[in-house]
Amino acid sequence: MDRNPETVKQHFYAMYEYYNSLDFGEFSLSAAKGTKTDTNQFINMLLDYAAIHDISLSVKPLNELGPQEIARWEYRCLLDKRCVICGKSHADLAHVDSVGANGGNRQKINHLGLRAMSLCREHHQEQHKIGIQSFMNKYHLNGIKIDEKIALAHGLNMR
Repeated sequence: MDRNPETVKQHFYAMYEYYNSLDFGEFSLSAAKGTKTDTNQFINMLLDYAAIHDISLSVKPLNELGPQEIARWEYRCLLDKRCVICGKSHADLAHVDSVGANGGNRQKINHLGLRAMSLCREHHQEQHKIGIQSFMNKYHLNGIKIDEKIALAHGLNMR
């Protein structure tokens, strides 16, 4: 594949148009022709592509995304076991809602509906060092409620 930046850009534009049933050449990021919704969806598509293909990002997505897109990135990172902060793969599930402190056994409790996030070892240690609320505020995270897809991906109990 030609790695010329313009060729790569046109390739992703064509992918976006195809998956959104747009006519060829209809999509644009220009202020005159594009919309904020199109731009956000395009960015989400690029982030999904990077996550699926384990592509390193030169910027931290959390620094560039709005609240709605952050939630989508948080969810994607949980599914892919990728750190929500730095994007490193092989991250662990970190509980936002405490499960072990009140006598709950992590192996036996039903995880569905509890909030979690995906963190690499470095960011997980930071979260424990500064406390969950300070960490969440620092990175503008909310945590994602564990659903069946996330529970299956992490081998969590659902009953």
